[in-house]
Amino acid sequence: MNNPDQETVLRAIEDARRILGEYIQSGQRDATRTVERLLAVLDKNDVVHALDRMNRRRVLRLVD
Repeated sequence: MNNPDQETVLRAIEDARRILGEYIQSGQRDATRTVERLLAVLDKNDVVHALDRMNRRRVLRLVD
């Protein structure tokens, strides 16, 4: 996979899965902190822009 957008999104998903795994495994579950951590990973500009570009490419392929 040489697409930088796909790599960015994949890395964000892996980080989010790790955060959720830590929440599930931890004895002290702080849902607010977990959501904050997920937002920090998934709402980063590079992730949002990568998803937007990926979505536009997918839509353009359907039109062409």
